[in-house]
Amino acid sequence: MTKTSRFKLSSVFLLGSQPSFINDDGLGFVSVNESSEQHAQIEKILDSLDVETTPPLIVRNERDLANLDVNVDAFLLFVHCIKRFPSLIALATTGKRIILTSEEGAAGHILDAYEYLSEYENVTYALTFPEVRRKIRVLKAVKHIKATKVGVFDAGKRSLKEIVWHKNPLLTDKFDTTYINIQDFKRRYQNVDETKAKNLAKAWMSEAEVREPTLEDVTQSARVYLAMKHTIEKMGIDVAYVLWCSQFNSMLGTKMCFAISKLNDVGLLTGCWRGGNLLPMLVLNTVAKKPVFFGEVHMYEEGIISLRHCAVPQTVADCQYVLRRWRDREGTVTGYCNLPEGEVTIVNAGQGDTAVVMQGTVIDSRDLGGENCRTTVWIELEDKTLVPALIGREFAMVYGSYKAEAKDVVTQLGIKVK
Repeated sequence: MTKTSRFKLSSVFLLGSQPSFINDDGLGFVSVNESSEQHAQIEKILDSLDVETTPPLIVRNERDLANLDVNVDAFLLFVHCIKRFPSLIALATTGKRIILTSEEGAAGHILDAYEYLSEYENVTYALTFPEVRRKIRVLKAVKHIKATKVGVFDAGKRSLKEIVWHKNPLLTDKFDTTYINIQDFKRRYQNVDETKAKNLAKAWMSEAEVREPTLEDVTQSARVYLAMKHTIEKMGIDVAYVLWCSQFNSMLGTKMCFAISKLNDVGLLTGCWRGGNLLPMLVLNTVAKKPVFFGEVHMYEEGIISLRHCAVPQTVADCQYVLRRWRDREGTVTGYCNLPEGEVTIVNAGQGDTAVVMQGTVIDSRDLGGENCRTTVWIELEDKTLVPALIGREFAMVYGSYKAEAKDVVTQLGIKVK
């Protein structure tokens, strides 16, 4: 796996010649001129904020900024004076992220400094420590996503309607993408130890409700899982993506759906379809640090949208698998998950550098059977006015409220958010 370098955050305290700190009663400000008292206040602030930074640089005059280490990912500037430091203009022009803050409640100094630097898009501010921490989480997520290595399973057997993904810059331009050697993958699949696959299949069946699939069927899915897992680990990729899994039906003699579900269950983020849900699932997985439901839109009516897919990790919501066939085809396996009610964050992406981030509530989950994807989930949207802004049929969903962070991450990846 790609090892993302440690996120390095520089803390800088802008004190000037007459720094002020919030009084003990919280109702006003007091000048603190003694160096020892200043250090005590700074230590108190950093302890309260509780984020990892470089040792604080104390800036009393312009010359002190010459000691600033610029080889970091971002700068956290604590503003405790009204002095304008010209070197901050040069710092802003580097394009590196700058967060202006201070003690919680000291809005005046923060906003005064922001007036000075507001023309630079990489400069933001935070009036509270929770907001500082949120912004730092976003910066870490962006760095992680940019360093992500994506491995694509693609047999190259696509008809015209299936190559629409090639227009999708969210996949082709945003990530370090490599293609799995399909012949190597095929050999690994053919050479999977049969006993190991059968034992794994038995374990899966013992933990699930089993309908149509036989032990032989589930063993085939276990072989696919083991071959994919070996391939992913051997190549050192962070995220796997199966492009149009039907390409592999004849080669594998089964569908890849349940293998994909189980890979996600063990923490190997793996998606499938036409590529439009790759960015959404990666953003939500990185921000929430949880497994993600990824798929396509099913239907929409009166503020309620339904999403569906045949590969759903049970760890999305700690649900038990019900093992079924893929659309009633013999020899195939999918796992139905009865997803519970609850608040969710949804990201939609499609063609072009645009995404839509929404909040909603899961109100129903069903197995519709027949020619439908195995799991369908209905979501009541918080803001149905966003529906006309949707720009593709592929989505990702995660339980919890992550709308603000997801929007910030997508924006900082250079993608417009609706």
